[in-house]
Amino acid sequence: MHTLKIGIPKSGNFWLHTILHNIIDYSDLKYESFMANQPIYEVAKNLEMNLFKGQININFLDITKNAVFYRIGNMFRYPIDDIDDYINSSTLVWTHAQMSDNVLNSIKKFDKLIYIIRDPRDILISWSNFVFSPYMQRYYPFLIVDETDPETYLNKNMTTIVSDWMNHVGGYLKHQKDLNIHFVFYERLLHDFDRELEKILAYLGIDLDVKARGEIKEKVSFNHMKKDSPNHIRKGNLGQWVDLLSDAQKEEVLEMATPLLKLLNYPLNSQIDTIPELPEKLPENLNLPDGKVVLLKPSNH
Repeated sequence: MHTLKIGIPKSGNFWLHTILHNIIDYSDLKYESFMANQPIYEVAKNLEMNLFKGQININFLDITKNAVFYRIGNMFRYPIDDIDDYINSSTLVWTHAQMSDNVLNSIKKFDKLIYIIRDPRDILISWSNFVFSPYMQRYYPFLIVDETDPETYLNKNMTTIVSDWMNHVGGYLKHQKDLNIHFVFYERLLHDFDRELEKILAYLGIDLDVKARGEIKEKVSFNHMKKDSPNHIRKGNLGQWVDLLSDAQKEEVLEMATPLLKLLNYPLNSQIDTIPELPEKLPENLNLPDGKVVLLKPSNH
């Protein structure tokens, strides 16, 4: 079985990837890694990559509108000539790719697709802090132009970040049914991990006993992962935006994202009184902040 984990950055991707990796380790599946069999792998092991533990071992897939690449963090990026060979050589793959025709043609080759969603207001805060981390300051300094702190960065880039979230999430919701995508909510993982783990296992068709599930829960707990990857795991909370965003910022997000927030049952005020979930039935389309309309029901051709 070949599984692709998808999500916009700062949605809990590392957490979900670690959960899936542990599920594979505790199952009867054989873990195969395309990355570990590339010549660059031995070289990369001696390079400094301090974002999170095991970063070098991630099968990370970059998919643009006309090409596909594998990469190692910020260190190395190389074209993939045979996507079928890549997939057949990888049990678990991670991508941030936004939906496009080329993405669709590539990801439909996987057996399982799991997409993680997080409240864009918390993504705003998480990303704005992350770009000022030592790792990002060293390897991606071009992301910061005139900004001097996370708050300034958030104010300047809020529209772009929320628009990207709308387009990214909406693009994959459109293909929920035809690609059989399993959606995981970051907030639901925090709210009831056992239940969400059960649903992931059911989707993957993997049965694990109570002992294995308990051990996975411990290994992917915030304290355990924070200890292993202190440079990447920051707080692991939900609803930070309630206290950290100004009233004006909250209103601006709502002006852009209310249709999708409402569709996914995210709170529309500062009371965290709902848990996100997929609707039983998706609407015909979804208006996006750039004026485009995403058809959430794919055509038959």
